[in-house]
Amino acid sequence: MTSNRRVAIVTGSSRGIGRAIALRLAQDGFNIVVNYHSNAVKAQQVVDFISTNTNPTNPTNPVRAIAVQANIANIDEGKYLLSETISAFGRLDVVVLNAAWLYYESIHDMTEASYLEAFDTNVKGPMFFAKLAHPYLAKAKSTPLPDSTHAGGSRIITVSTTLTSLSLVQGDHLLYCATKGALEQVTRTLAKDKAFGGSGITVNSVAPGPIDTEGLRQDLKDEGALEFFAGLHPEGRLGETEDVAGVVAFLASEEARWVNGQILRVNGGLAV
Repeated sequence: MTSNRRVAIVTGSSRGIGRAIALRLAQDGFNIVVNYHSNAVKAQQVVDFISTNTNPTNPTNPVRAIAVQANIANIDEGKYLLSETISAFGRLDVVVLNAAWLYYESIHDMTEASYLEAFDTNVKGPMFFAKLAHPYLAKAKSTPLPDSTHAGGSRIITVSTTLTSLSLVQGDHLLYCATKGALEQVTRTLAKDKAFGGSGITVNSVAPGPIDTEGLRQDLKDEGALEFFAGLHPEGRLGETEDVAGVVAFLASEEARWVNGQILRVNGGLAV
């Protein structure tokens, strides 16, 4: 089946920032592939929310969403995610590489196993998935939709972290920051690749600061710590997932067609 809407894959979108990105892109008219690793229930809740809340005013051309389980750190699973997307929608316009390995480890705690898991998830997975997605993104760019309201080029959007440029970085951020720093370099370099740029595919990254998610609250486990990080921001609050989703939506839009190879720090002024 060929979609009459632009189609976006959002990796790691069963909760948190990924969920907010999926919901925002659906609101903007994308058909959505909700990718998840383990939590099928939460992924289906995102699909159901999109189906229930996005379509009441447009029942004849509804926004559609599917959930696909895949860990793109595994290349074969990345291929499966793409095949399911094309099978369901017939095209792919936007890839948001949000799924990440989030544990903090210093050089003293790091093991070879944790190093490999971190780099497989945060660097190898996104890099190879971009390679695998390229033909589909290039084809979508050359096959525009008839409805001009769904205009926009093909996009790859990675999700990094403000920690790569924050002076408050700590020793236990080593492995996480190393992978996200590498991901930013992948983003910059892919943007200059003529096979991507020549196909009309832009490649950018968003780098959030502390975002008020279930995962952040589990990591900090202390209301005082949450207040401390909120107090570092000029507005005195933590970021919301919607703050990140709005920037991703801009990068996915036609208005961002001349934004390429950029790392957009979405942190409310925490790091400037």
